Amino acid sequence: MSNPQRPDHRAHELDARQTDAARADLARADVPRADLGAAPLEADALDDGIDALREAGYAFVDLALDYFKGLEGRRVYGPVSPMGLDDLFAEPLPERGGSLADLVQECRSKVFPNTMAIGSRRYFGMMNPAPLPVGVLAELLVSAMNQNVASWRHAPAGTAIEKRVIRWLCDRFGLPETSFGTLIDGGSLANITGLKLAINRTLGRHLSQLDNNEPPGPEMARLTFYMSDQGHYSFIKAVDLLGLGRGQLRKLPVDDLFRIDLAALEGAIAADLAAGLKPCCVIGIAGTTNTGSIDKLAELAHIARRHDCWYHVDAAYGGAVVLSDRFRPMLQGIEQADSITVDPHKWFYMPFSAGGILVREGDFLRQSFLVHPEYYMQKVQAGADGEAEEYDEFGRRMAPDPRGFHMGDKVNFFQYGVAGSRRFNGLKLWLALKLVGRAQFAAWIENDIYLAKVLAGYLRREPDFELLGPNTLGVCNFRWVPRNAGGRPRFNAEQTDRLNRQLQERVEREGDAWFSYTILRDRVALRVNVENRRMRREHIERLVRVIRSTADSLLRELDAENP
Repeated sequence: MSNPQRPDHRAHELDARQTDAARADLARADVPRADLGAAPLEADALDDGIDALREAGYAFVDLALDYFKGLEGRRVYGPVSPMGLDDLFAEPLPERGGSLADLVQECRSKVFPNTMAIGSRRYFGMMNPAPLPVGVLAELLVSAMNQNVASWRHAPAGTAIEKRVIRWLCDRFGLPETSFGTLIDGGSLANITGLKLAINRTLGRHLSQLDNNEPPGPEMARLTFYMSDQGHYSFIKAVDLLGLGRGQLRKLPVDDLFRIDLAALEGAIAADLAAGLKPCCVIGIAGTTNTGSIDKLAELAHIARRHDCWYHVDAAYGGAVVLSDRFRPMLQGIEQADSITVDPHKWFYMPFSAGGILVREGDFLRQSFLVHPEYYMQKVQAGADGEAEEYDEFGRRMAPDPRGFHMGDKVNFFQYGVAGSRRFNGLKLWLALKLVGRAQFAAWIENDIYLAKVLAGYLRREPDFELLGPNTLGVCNFRWVPRNAGGRPRFNAEQTDRLNRQLQERVEREGDAWFSYTILRDRVALRVNVENRRMRREHIERLVRVIRSTADSLLRELDAENP
């Protein structure tokens, strides 16, 4: 027996014999001898030791701080074009590595000036917030540990943390103890997952049925899905990815606050039933992208139950208000949902990516994605009802823990969704919630809502601006309508559309602020989204001045062209 304190030279001899055999095999395969055993090139400079890595880390932290510090003093959106950027970064694949100092400088001189200044207090864009610093730093730890939170064995702490974060979210949304969920890249994948669950429930199928090899058959073509015409585009992708026809997704009209018309929904369901179709899923929206509108969630839950439909709520944006005791009642009825999309990389101020889906019956989520690859160490066999039952490596049946759904269980998240490899996205949210606390998140969210209302108040004082939409959350929609001395619009609807687009484009080009435009009731509307915990009233006042001066400048130019 070899001495455990000394190297086992026999192991080295065995390695040498294996290496010689491998070399002989390669020689027979006509590999040039010069390539055998060639010395490796020099290692990555950051692999040389802890001191080199620490120095590089400081350089990148300083670089990130420089970015943060420079946000307010730079253009929100630079004068960039695809052709110009392609030329800027045009170079052949490097044969040899360069210096870290040069790369840091390239980031500072090439990358930073050509990015959207998301964290700026002059950015009022598309629901991508100024990220919390703890979330940014958490990304470093996540990459350093490089955990694959797909299986418990590969990420034991990561799995436990994600389970805890999911539990916090389920509890805050008012879901029962049987609820569970999974963190994923974003709301689109969550919405697709929600519709897959709806199909499985309606057709009575899921992946844990070991002997279910039957094709879906014509019943798939009978399924129908319902949402407002303000629903996210991901639902259009979902019906296509899930093998449905686009016509099976009913996009219904909205009321004056851009919420789904309940009478139109009832009528569509009745018409489909009369045609021999099968209503499958009612989709509610808690914070539309266009206007921040929140559907009447409790009424939708009642309609879904009455027609035996799965009830999915897309709360990717507005779901964050559950953190606020003051505004949480806006989402009344969401606790009745079968599945909920939530996106912490929106109003939880997390850096991309951090999405999630919460499911009322967590075990059904697992059944719907339950696969058992050959290398999976838990064993599976059919139970008395034909469903899959899992046993651990010691032959013990894996039963639910009495402390609550999956508490104490070795959860493998690859069995709860589409993704196999999964990033440790739960860490940044876990750290942020523990560092900041719910109450502070609530205060930030409430301030964003307040500032959107402040903007609406200023615009009401301007005779040539009209408010559109409900101004419920942090979104304010409005339209510039120049008027003559008598108060009547100076231009027709199409001309006014063009002027609103020009206003947005002029502000974007000059870099003083950034907001978007959208289409509401077939007309162009300007759209401001407040989602920055560092924003204050003076930043809204500055935005109003930018909008006012840009509108006046455009009108003067127009009058000069047409005296």
